[in-house]
Amino acid sequence: MAGSVLSNLRDCGFRGDLYAVNPKYDHVFDVPCVPTVADLPVAVDLLVLAIHRDLVLGTVEGCIEKGIVNLVIITAGFKEAGEDGIRLERQLSKLIDRHRLNVVGPNCMGLISSTREARLNASFSRWFPPGGEIAFISQSGSLGETLLECFEDAGLGVSRFINLGNRAGLTENDFLEYFADDPECGAVFLYLESFAEPSAFRRLVSQIGRDKPVVVLKAGRTEAGAAAVASHTGSLASPDAVVDAFLRQCGALRVTTIEETLTALRALERGTRLCGGRVGILTNAGGAGIIAADACERVGIPIDPLSERTQARLAEFLPAEAGLGNPVDMIATAGSADYERALDGILQETDAAIVIFRPPLVYHEPVEAVAEGILRVVDARPDKVVLVSTLSEGETVRPLIERLQSRRIPAYAMPERAVEGLSAIVRSQSLRAEISSIEAPPRRDVEAARGVVARAVSAGRASLSFDEGAEILAAYGIPVCSFAHPETPQAALAFAAKVGYPIVAKIDAPDLFHRFEQGAVITGIADDRDLDEAMARLRAIVDSLDLASARIMLQKTLVGRELIFGLERDPAFGPVVMFGIGGTLVEALKDVAFAVGPISKATALQTIRSIRAFPLLGTFRGQSALDIDTLAHTLAALGQVGLDLPEIEEIDLNPVIADGPRAAAVDILIKLRTPAD
Repeated sequence: MAGSVLSNLRDCGFRGDLYAVNPKYDHVFDVPCVPTVADLPVAVDLLVLAIHRDLVLGTVEGCIEKGIVNLVIITAGFKEAGEDGIRLERQLSKLIDRHRLNVVGPNCMGLISSTREARLNASFSRWFPPGGEIAFISQSGSLGETLLECFEDAGLGVSRFINLGNRAGLTENDFLEYFADDPECGAVFLYLESFAEPSAFRRLVSQIGRDKPVVVLKAGRTEAGAAAVASHTGSLASPDAVVDAFLRQCGALRVTTIEETLTALRALERGTRLCGGRVGILTNAGGAGIIAADACERVGIPIDPLSERTQARLAEFLPAEAGLGNPVDMIATAGSADYERALDGILQETDAAIVIFRPPLVYHEPVEAVAEGILRVVDARPDKVVLVSTLSEGETVRPLIERLQSRRIPAYAMPERAVEGLSAIVRSQSLRAEISSIEAPPRRDVEAARGVVARAVSAGRASLSFDEGAEILAAYGIPVCSFAHPETPQAALAFAAKVGYPIVAKIDAPDLFHRFEQGAVITGIADDRDLDEAMARLRAIVDSLDLASARIMLQKTLVGRELIFGLERDPAFGPVVMFGIGGTLVEALKDVAFAVGPISKATALQTIRSIRAFPLLGTFRGQSALDIDTLAHTLAALGQVGLDLPEIEEIDLNPVIADGPRAAAVDILIKLRTPAD
């Protein structure tokens, strides 16, 4: 392993001095060798450790004495390897923190730089990328090397590669901070299995995203994958829907497969922004043009007919058999001059073009000529996006593909892939545009809410009563339906007279979580007699369940659409809010969406609009449209509750009854965290 690293350092074009440390040799690969770190003639800029696990701590202490602060620890066998490894890594982390060392690893492949200024292969990777716009951070070494190989085959250029390993020292956030200002970096790609510090990641990706696209391949989408993440890196895994929401709020484009990764990075690498939504398709194979148009419609990219003016210009040089709408089918006889002239004409009224070229059986010029024509148009119109499909990756079109790749023009075999590349540009720009500043809700009384929680905690309770929950919600401007806890039959009748029938009666007990299953909710109470009977039934249930702290609660019956709002505390991301269609069918429908706090109003609106049943929130079967801004305020405020009150583990508002401009919580469940949490 150490020999592989040293060979890579010697052969990559590194211009600095190299030393080997090994007590057995005077030289290794003609590199001078000393017996210990203390014997090095200078405090080197970087030390790579590829030694037995039991020697690592002593060697790091030797580096500290020598004044060496930058280390790459290749050695495995730390927290990924059981209890002994966990203890060893804790000791290593303490050394790193105490002496402010910059450490990549342990259990890593190393790092690579292939920029013009610095060529460094401090890794045992077999692949040394030729340089380019992409900075690549990988939590996995083997997959990182596999992707480097795939990138080379796809013609993607990588300027930096870092395999983080166990992240005992430096994390993805340290490198993201560097890439934000790195002129060699035009796009950032990360393969991650977990997040070291989500809040810093969110801040940095949001900052980088203003200028550079960030693409994330996040593993662990399934239960099996999440379990594998835990065993691979010793990291906590979060539910995939929460990860999706988090990356969306960061402004990062999430990809889910290696193929999707390559498709997206080909399109994003060049950094050309899409200035509008008009797209043209140019082809010499009519069927392929139709497939591309269908694929555009599937991903929500409209393909509108070209103007009569543009069609007239195309008709001046294309044969009568050509199709001039959109797609533009130039038929098989089209040459490089036709491609160049037609592409320039299309881009006069569109913002992007998908160019499909398949060499016909009889073709009288080199295919590179088509590439040169496309490149001349791209140079003349640098603000336009151009993607190419060759319908093949064989030897016939290889010269054309290589010429386009040399100029970072995305080239794909199949037209659907080109459309997916265009979709990646659209989605990436949309996500980055959605990043907005986070404002605290205008109405909140944090001290009042903290007082409610403190009283419950001091009483040793793990949950809150309805009125305590209502007090917290009121402190954040979240409406609650009218309610009362009548002590006498007369008080119950007075409440009914005040709010009007029908009303609802239920048992309110902090430790009663499933009222419907226990028969502890009675609806449709229409008159005084119904009310007396309902109170008697609920008192009997209280006695049978031995609920010492239970009280009977009355509520005004609200009519409208049933929604659910929730808050739970993810072990990695902290407070996560949920919105969806509520009521008793919420588990069956599972039509919910998530957002990670803090939450802007724009994010809250996007979260609400993302559920499948969002059209039901508009004007529907005689019901007036709901006020989405009111719902967004509730969702953002709930996220702020989670940030302000870390003692709260979970909030469940199900249902919230919404009707027109009004929405009020009918059921409130708030669980508190235990001291161990």
